[in-house]
Amino acid sequence: MYKNSTKSWWAPPACPSKILLIMKITVLILVAALMQVSAATFAQRITLKGKNVSIEKVFKAVSDQTGYDVIAFTSKFKTSKRIDVDFKDTPLDEVMQQLISGTAMTFTIADKTIVIKEKPADLAVLPKEKMISMVITGRVTNEQGEPLADATVVIKGKSRGVKTGKDGVFIISDVNEDDILLISYLGYETMEVPAKSNLKAIVLKVRVATLDEVVVTNGYQQIDKRKLTSAITQVKMSDISNPAFFTVDQALEGRIPGLFVLNNSGDIGVSPKIRIRGTSTILGNREPLWVVDGVVVNDPVGIDPATINDLDFVNRLGNAISGLKPFDIEQIDVLKDASATALYGVRAANGVIVITTKKGKTGDPLVTLDQSTTLTRRPRYSDHNINVMNSRQRIDYSRDIINSGLDYSGNINYVGYEGALNNLYTGKINYAQFQDQVQAMETMNTDWFGTILQDAVSTQNNVSISGGTNKMTYYSSVGVATQRGTLKGDKTDQYTAMVKLNATLTPKLSWDMTLRGNTQKSNYVAGSVNALSYAYNTSRAVPAYNADGSLSYYEKYSPTAANAYYAFNIQNEMQHSRDLIGNSGINLTTDLNLKVNPYLNGTVLLSYSNNNSNDQTVYEENTFYAASLRGSEFGQPAGTNSLMPYGGEMKSSQVRNESYLVRGQLNYDRPIASRDNLNVTLGTEISSNKYSGYNMDRRGYLPDRGQTFAAIDPVKYPLYAQWATLNDMDIVRNELTNLASAYFSSSYTINDKYILNFNTRTDFSNKFGSRAKEKFLPTWSVSGRWDIDKDFFKDSKSVNLLALKASYGFQGNMLENQTPNLIIKQGSIDPITQTYYSNIAFYPNPNLKWERNKEINIGLDFGFFNNKIQGVFNYFNKTTSDAFLNKNVADINGVTSYEVNSGTIKNQGIELTLSFTPINNLGKGGTKGGFTWRVDPQLGQVINKLLSKSINTQNLGEQNANVYNSYLTGSQVVDGKASNTFYSYQFTGLDHNTGLPTFKNDDPALADKYKGMSLDEIIKQVMVPSGSRVPTIQGGLLNVFSYKQFSMSFNLTYSLGSKVRLKPLYSNTENGIVSSTVAAPLPENNVSLQFINRWRAPGDEARTTIPALVGGAAYYNTLAHWSTNQTYEYAQNIWQMYDNSDLRVASGDYLKIKTFNFRYTLSDGLTKRLHLKQTSVMFSATNVYTWASKKLDGQDPEQSDFTQSTQLSPRPTYSLTLDVSF
Repeated sequence: MYKNSTKSWWAPPACPSKILLIMKITVLILVAALMQVSAATFAQRITLKGKNVSIEKVFKAVSDQTGYDVIAFTSKFKTSKRIDVDFKDTPLDEVMQQLISGTAMTFTIADKTIVIKEKPADLAVLPKEKMISMVITGRVTNEQGEPLADATVVIKGKSRGVKTGKDGVFIISDVNEDDILLISYLGYETMEVPAKSNLKAIVLKVRVATLDEVVVTNGYQQIDKRKLTSAITQVKMSDISNPAFFTVDQALEGRIPGLFVLNNSGDIGVSPKIRIRGTSTILGNREPLWVVDGVVVNDPVGIDPATINDLDFVNRLGNAISGLKPFDIEQIDVLKDASATALYGVRAANGVIVITTKKGKTGDPLVTLDQSTTLTRRPRYSDHNINVMNSRQRIDYSRDIINSGLDYSGNINYVGYEGALNNLYTGKINYAQFQDQVQAMETMNTDWFGTILQDAVSTQNNVSISGGTNKMTYYSSVGVATQRGTLKGDKTDQYTAMVKLNATLTPKLSWDMTLRGNTQKSNYVAGSVNALSYAYNTSRAVPAYNADGSLSYYEKYSPTAANAYYAFNIQNEMQHSRDLIGNSGINLTTDLNLKVNPYLNGTVLLSYSNNNSNDQTVYEENTFYAASLRGSEFGQPAGTNSLMPYGGEMKSSQVRNESYLVRGQLNYDRPIASRDNLNVTLGTEISSNKYSGYNMDRRGYLPDRGQTFAAIDPVKYPLYAQWATLNDMDIVRNELTNLASAYFSSSYTINDKYILNFNTRTDFSNKFGSRAKEKFLPTWSVSGRWDIDKDFFKDSKSVNLLALKASYGFQGNMLENQTPNLIIKQGSIDPITQTYYSNIAFYPNPNLKWERNKEINIGLDFGFFNNKIQGVFNYFNKTTSDAFLNKNVADINGVTSYEVNSGTIKNQGIELTLSFTPINNLGKGGTKGGFTWRVDPQLGQVINKLLSKSINTQNLGEQNANVYNSYLTGSQVVDGKASNTFYSYQFTGLDHNTGLPTFKNDDPALADKYKGMSLDEIIKQVMVPSGSRVPTIQGGLLNVFSYKQFSMSFNLTYSLGSKVRLKPLYSNTENGIVSSTVAAPLPENNVSLQFINRWRAPGDEARTTIPALVGGAAYYNTLAHWSTNQTYEYAQNIWQMYDNSDLRVASGDYLKIKTFNFRYTLSDGLTKRLHLKQTSVMFSATNVYTWASKKLDGQDPEQSDFTQSTQLSPRPTYSLTLDVSF
């Protein structure tokens, strides 16, 4: 059998303005090419001339010219025989008659297949025992005429059977004339067909799919879910997609039991954090492994685990799937237990998310256009979570401070009421002018949210074309997305393209190829500008513009220059400072599949990936940032002590990631007895992953002058020269990881109801140096399944499915930076000694071992009452031993800490997936019928606990602040507590006489007692655990309604068990420098309405917990905690303690309307009149409403204020989508 094919694909457009034209041209080219293929394939006339030509060569010409397969079912027909031929536009049937003339052969032509076989004898005169050598051929298709590959054809009541090929054709021999053939295919109704020598096309009808009638993929195998022994959850992208989700990870919240999505920012381009079944490592990367079409994909930058695990880290650099648009995704399979993830070895300790992209189907070209527009709502002062004073309230508050004698005497910014008062005191204005200014400020009510933020409009445009023949299918797409953030200036442009070809080269050889490419450019306001924090925290009595419409500046204190003030306006900073992030990538995956026989096939897969990431942060010379370094205002000359005499600053980094993969795999799948089956997979992989790049920081940048750098005289500017010696250099990164692996999987089915499975993989790691016996760590699992319903409920109408599953497995994990050897990093020249210096990059770890994970999983799949109630329940218990932890050592060793195998972590929990169909009135064919209502609840519970550790933090001196802060932020590892458990000071009330906050076990009288205790012990005296920042339960409740052309769905997501820190009330420090002498917000800051209810007089402590205002010496006495000069410092001051006390902790539980969709699909009649195949319009919304603790007072429960940087909460979005197919 042979094939001709024509291929066409395109790259992403260069600019959005040309996308429509390119789409049109591409569609026309593909349609024209496919018409040529169709004309060649289906011509049924032959032209061929030759002498002494073998019949085999003639058959090849027939196949080439018609596209028909030629099959001979007898060895008596010799294709090596040579003949003379002279055909010119001869009909196919005449050609075949001439070829078999003079032989005892006959032929049939049906469904693009020519079958040659012996002429049958007269059956009427043969005895019955002679009627048993029938050879049957047939072709299995769906109702659209598309072939069904790998459909099962068995003889009823016997053990013999075969599977169809990619063209749907099957051949089965030794069939009695009274036999019945059973033809089955996943998702289709099983069909019984009487045995005949010449069957017509067998058409299977679609069966409405239930929970157990799907195929899941683990990246290496495709598994019938009815044969599944492990914990895998599958979702279709069509069920979770939303135009507001630009990446698939944003759509997983509440849809996968046991998978927790943690959103710490609502900014565009920010990747959420994902946890599957808790935390299996403390120091290692906790993110899951991403797999696309069977190939592991890497993060574009490779962020170190300590950073990526930090719940406060906002990742704008992207993750492994940032360049893959949801439009191209078909399904997602989440692998959770050891049995499901074993084939990925040591990389899969945190779970695996397998993505399968779309592919073409046989048939005419199908063009699909998808266009969506999304409006993202910015924050407003009217929102219930914006609980700050208006300008009149803020002026009254300032009056109260001044009238109480609590005047500011530090380095403050004189704006607002305090600014006008200072001008009055210094004689710059008279009292009447002062009153006029104050009156104007009382009604000013500057809308900082409207000034700094915007209602953002984003768009997604995607087009795909797919189709093909029995020989080749294709799918290709291009996409253009523009995502605008609510912060003015934030914008991301993304272009993507994909081509996928699936070809049958011969009856036994097939070829697949996928090519993906993407490029993305993002523009953010520079992070250090803190524009969003400014909008939240700036007084509304401070003007944004002057009366003439120009920007209004005020003098702001500079922390980098002594007693210096420079002009500041937030809009100027936003316009002249930026963070530019660019990502681009290309991935090519191709594989050859050889079908050795009906039971054995082999696959060779090759994959190459190349990703480039650039991050550039720029501060131009006319910013406050530049003025502070320059030591002068913009346009004024810099002094000789300037840190940046000319221009601005540019910080740049570039990372290139290049990876290769070669895989060879054998698959053996064969029925053993009437209802037994053996499946074996054996494979090996070789992969290489390399990160290379550099970081640089340079000053004197002139972007408006050809993006050049000013030449700065180091002699004239010695402070700049000193900075440049330490910082103005390129830091080169070069990391290479090579991995060799072998894997094996075996599954045996007994009597079609008992299944045993074994998986194993061995990975080579070069982290162990010369200790070769430690280099290989086998990962393995055993699992089984018992279909209880087939034993006890065979005839039950109420029990459709009841299956018990169990698995046990072992996995390892290794930190990327671990080594048994001492690694020295050679540095540059020391500016003082003028000699080369080196430092310790990695401390030797001679007792290095793998982290070892052991997991047991017990599951139950069920379906009741004609599958109206379906579900999956799982219980898991996972223990990590020899977990890596930090051990502190004396700095005489050259490092202050290093990693040791010293911890034990336990995760256990339950998962529940349900699907109810209370009302199901589907019409004929399962679509567009009566009213239907489906409910899909999801629940996942994970309880995480550290069982043991070995860390000594006693007498760490200057590291004390880091230690107590790690307790406050939840990054400290504590025996018996869940990871991310944070601690809080114990608030005991306000002092009766002063109104200052007081705390338990915080008394100088305890100094002698604390000297004999470790810092860990002291902290547990003054602090209490407040809970985990990560929830223990997360899930969703999806409701889907449909009636004829209308459908509506909404998804409720919920999260339980987490705690959050409330927004701080005191933040009078900037870069560690106290900038106020009053325990109150600075003049430019806005104030929480909670301060209206503050302590004012003795006795108020009975009605309020908001401290009093203090100033002067009384305030100075509170700026340093009494333990500051001790070896066991555990706090900064009482204001820091108050903001981090248990009083300021609230429940993070919430229930949210995460998504809402309403879709109208045009009727078939109207669609046909418009010459279309399908058209629909959808309105959707996300983050519609959230129910949470009243104590949060509107603060988003997904965000906890553990840093001074305010992050945007997940914003409500509203989208309109148009889908058209033709």
